[in-house]
This record gives sequence, C-alpha cells and structure tokens, in this order.
Amino acid sequence: MKIFESLNMNEQFANPVLTIGNYDGIHIGHRKIIARVREKAREMSGTAMLMTFHPHPLSVLKPDTYTRLIIPLHLKKRLIEECGIEVMLIIPFDEEFKSITPEMFVRDILKNKLGVKAVIIGYDFKFGKGGVGNVKMLTKLAQKYGLHVEVMKAVTIDGEKVGSNAIRKLIMNGDVKKAAQFLDRPHMIEGVIVKGENRGKNMGFPTINLDTFNELVPKNGVYMTEVELDGKRMPAVTNIGFNPTFDGKKFLVETHVLNFSGNLYGREVAIYFHERIRDEIKFDGIDKLKERIAKDVAVAREHFKKTGDRL
Repeated sequence: MKIFESLNMNEQFANPVLTIGNYDGIHIGHRKIIARVREKAREMSGTAMLMTFHPHPLSVLKPDTYTRLIIPLHLKKRLIEECGIEVMLIIPFDEEFKSITPEMFVRDILKNKLGVKAVIIGYDFKFGKGGVGNVKMLTKLAQKYGLHVEVMKAVTIDGEKVGSNAIRKLIMNGDVKKAAQFLDRPHMIEGVIVKGENRGKNMGFPTINLDTFNELVPKNGVYMTEVELDGKRMPAVTNIGFNPTFDGKKFLVETHVLNFSGNLYGREVAIYFHERIRDEIKFDGIDKLKERIAKDVAVAREHFKKTGDRL
C-alpha cells in the first residue's frame, strides 16, 4: 500500500475508486465499505483508495467534545493495508483544509486533483466547511462533475448500528466483549513494560506493568486478556486502575501472564481485551486480595480452555 500524507503527490492512479472518512477503529462497517471499494475498483480496472484525516477533525472543530481515538494512526495504517486498500491518503486537517466548501472539495480535490471516478461512502458521511456537506449534497455534486457515488447502509448487530462512537462507549464502559463483536477483533492497547512495585510477585502472581501510549484504555476493572510479545499471544489477566487495596494514587495497567516467567522490562507488547471479569475492588487485606486474584486467574484459565488456547 502506498501512503501519502498530503495532497501534494506527483503520481496519478488509474480510475481511482475512493472512500472517505475518519475510519477510527476499522470496524465491521468500515470493512464492508472497503470491500465494496475493492470490488468496484476491480470492475473499473481501477485503484482502491482511502482518504482519511489527521488529526481527527473533531479535535480541531470541537475540541471540547473530542473523545479518544480507538486506534492510533500506525495501527490504522496497518489494518487498512490488511483490508486491501492500494493507496491511502492521510490529509492534515488544518485551518486551510477545514475552510474548503463542499463543491470545492468535489471539484478541485476529487475531480481535478485526484481524478476520482467513483466515491463510496457511509450513510452518515459529512464533508466541507462547517460539515454542511452530506450524502444528498455529495450525490448532487457528483452528478454535476461526472463521479459515480455509492452510499453504504449501516451495519447492525442485534438491532444496534455499528459505529466508532458506539464502540468507543462500549470500551469506556468496560464492555470489551461486545466491542470485539463490532470491531471483529479484540480491542488492543500497546506500550512498553516498566518496573512496578513487585506487589503481584510477592503475592505469587507476578505482573507486567504497561506504560501505554493508546488514548482509549478500557474502564477500570479486571479483564481476560492476551499479551502479544514477538508475534506470540499468551493468555493473561489484566487489572486496570489504582490498586485501591493499597490506597494507590497512580493509574496502572497490570497484567499477570499465565504460565510465563521472565524479565520483560523495556519490551514493547500489545494487550488484547476479551472479556471483563469484575470491577476493581478494595479488599480488606492482602489475603482477601490474593484469594480473589486466584479466582480471577481460574476464570481466565477456563475461558481460554474453552476457546482452545493452549495453557
């Protein structure tokens, strides 16, 4: 996949079929749109292209209401490439770009600059200065400038629309299991292993402490997770929060990796969230905490045994 981080590109592509959007999360709805882009590109002997924006437009237009990204940019690039997009355009969403009117966007950028032949977008697509452009306006402008337009309907699961905002809320509420259904994969955070207080080790459950750079960390609590190291995933239990039993003041992401021992300080890992076990609780002493951790680990072992992972 070729990636361009501005519109100042000196390359032309055959019969571009373009989708446009924030594409935060690359969820099942996004994947359905991308699949249609690829299909249409094959029909037209064209190029499957995707335009997205960085930073997220809401962080510029409505910083007070901006919420955390589901995935960082580097992961978005990887997932989009895996979906089969051939050219990705990452447009800086700055003062100049946000002042472009809907007609200027279609005429000057899509038609004249990129030579787009077809545009495939989601049902809730907005564009242009002030967000005044919508699907109806795009369709009208596309007819004027000779572009083919297709609008994809919402994808639903159990009657609920799949969307980035819905997924974001699920993760923030701790419902990582349902979020995984919407994403078609477990929510993941990445980071570097840093030194902790060794409390887990002293209780017989050594943990790794993650210093994460992801914006969207699930709600405080205990989760069944997997830790990915060097491409290998290992079953684990992760606690997110402040260690209330010890009156902790520091936010921590602590993970006990099942059947693993070793020094991982300084290593980069990813943590995949499968299901929430419980809230973070303040226990009456270390013995009660150890007893509950043992139960959490047993729950996780049973879960991974059922899902076929080797323990």
